[in-house]
Amino acid sequence: MTTKKLILQPKKECFFCGTTVGLHRHHVFGGPNRKHSEDFGCVVYLCGDHHNLSNQGVHLNKHMDLLVKRYAQKVFEETYSHDEFMKVFHKNYLGGDDDGI
Repeated sequence: MTTKKLILQPKKECFFCGTTVGLHRHHVFGGPNRKHSEDFGCVVYLCGDHHNLSNQGVHLNKHMDLLVKRYAQKVFEETYSHDEFMKVFHKNYLGGDDDGI
């Protein structure tokens, strides 16, 4: 399969607040899936506060992290499929209401 890079953001701005200042490039699915995030384009731009410099950042706030993961999964599945997402990332972020989001 040829990997098509996803475009999660049309402009280089913070995913949450829209600022274009002090942006960090964030791999949506990290750890062992960081390379897959890079290969498929599952990356977003975040300001420092929404990345890792405050409790509103995706690295410190489960709610914010899940919002980005769900968005990336939705875009991925629109391009590929749910089965392909599960094969690559091994976890479904769209299902269940038990996470409070």
